[in-house]
Amino acid sequence: MAKTASLAQHLADILASWGAKFIFGLVGDSILPFVSILGKHSIRFIPLRNEESAAYAASACAKLTGELGVVLADGGPGTGHLVNGLADATSDAVPVMAITGQVESMYMGTGHKQYINQQKLLGSVTIRSENLANPQSLSTIATDLLRTAVAQGGPVHLSVPKDFWQHKVKAVQLKAEPYLTQVPQSPEEVLDEAADWVGRLRKPMILAGRGASRAMAEVMALSERIGAGVMHTLPMAGMIPSHPLAVGGIGEGGSEAAVELMSQCDGLNKIGATYWPTSLTTDRQKVLAIDAHPANISRGVPADFGVVGDAKRVLSTLLSKLGACPANQTWREQVARSAGDWEDRLAKELAQGQEGHPGRAVRLLSEHAGSEAVFCLDVGDHVLWFNRFFQGKGQPVLVSGRWRGMGFSLGASIAAKLARPDAQVFCLIGDGGFSMLMGEFASCVELQLPITFVLMNNRAYAMEKSAMAAGGLKPLGVELQDIRYCQVAEACGGMGWRITTREFKDALLQAKEAGKPALIDLQVEPVPVPTAHT
Repeated sequence: MAKTASLAQHLADILASWGAKFIFGLVGDSILPFVSILGKHSIRFIPLRNEESAAYAASACAKLTGELGVVLADGGPGTGHLVNGLADATSDAVPVMAITGQVESMYMGTGHKQYINQQKLLGSVTIRSENLANPQSLSTIATDLLRTAVAQGGPVHLSVPKDFWQHKVKAVQLKAEPYLTQVPQSPEEVLDEAADWVGRLRKPMILAGRGASRAMAEVMALSERIGAGVMHTLPMAGMIPSHPLAVGGIGEGGSEAAVELMSQCDGLNKIGATYWPTSLTTDRQKVLAIDAHPANISRGVPADFGVVGDAKRVLSTLLSKLGACPANQTWREQVARSAGDWEDRLAKELAQGQEGHPGRAVRLLSEHAGSEAVFCLDVGDHVLWFNRFFQGKGQPVLVSGRWRGMGFSLGASIAAKLARPDAQVFCLIGDGGFSMLMGEFASCVELQLPITFVLMNNRAYAMEKSAMAAGGLKPLGVELQDIRYCQVAEACGGMGWRITTREFKDALLQAKEAGKPALIDLQVEPVPVPTAHT
């Protein structure tokens, strides 16, 4: 006779067989039997204060580990709170499974309290959304959704009627599907053409994106071989080492040296990157793109030549095929000179800036953090300063890339600390983002996660304030009340300090030794970013 289990138990077992280690969520009436099962399961339930943060945490977990992230929410309003986090996972193409409760099956399609068509609600922020119509269909539907999330890269959703959780279902044998993550590879002749293409460039540049994060040694080896300047997207700000040919990040707050070199180069090697400022697009430069996903080859900027495959493997092959390809020494020297001039300019900006200059705080943070640290960036003015001044040591940086949801970093930092318990995790956030979802600081205290929160407090939505001023608009709704966030942290059971940049270094040391969540309410000035146009 086939073994049976409750639907709740079998769903947890299915998720565990697909590698899920955590389920982020918030308890609610329509999911209580499933939450109860998780209390005695190998998967750990991580209770947060808001489903929005839980969805951000699941997305961030997938970004950091490359594995499945899972979020759980009650029906009705709880499901509605998932939209931002699932939109983030959709926009950045990471595998997430969202599970929600639903009204009892007899009330589906009626005006019953908290009923909503969840498939319509979440359809635009997931790549597939299904409602479980029969308990016996669980294995088929759940595994097919998981297969979709992992193979296609994106969030999927399953809603489960409240009266189904304790139904007995047939517990089918679960088998791993490791082939779903196997990366396609361009044939040898394409790699030969790519090597020839790269070898003909006389003024090359490289753009490294998130897809190159496990291939930094090969990226820098290619740079050395062909004399190319290396630019990076924001998620790579911590991964790029200090190097004479590294010219900084692109995007708002980014490197003007990179922009200038791009205007003079004759070819761009785009490696694992999908972001590209439209202001840099031109027909003068040719583009070779390397990406594990064929659909990303011409995403951001159209490619003239594409190579599909794992960045590390493709670059290793290209380096072997390039042989003794001589670099254009004149171009190499120009790149190195531009990189040095850029560093001199940044140093001058800090020397001439006021004490509360946010760039000074970012530079101190990069000096303090170890190579094992993980940075979780929120959305706001502080991100532009991070892009401009941060000097990485091979550290991962988690961002809400295309969705850019404020409050992302709170859930993300919780996920990062759970996934990498031995790493020092920094949540870099503004006062606007923190005040949106500040309840998650209390979640950190309850979960006993010693995360360092660096709250860059400029008492404003500074980006919007600057944009209104630049557009000749009368600022409205951009000033924020000066809240004593350090006292909020202490009230939650954590540590808190309210300081200036002069005291920042000492506060970072104290936070590291605190052994509990620590918030540094860092007073900075709303200084306009010099290169906001790039």
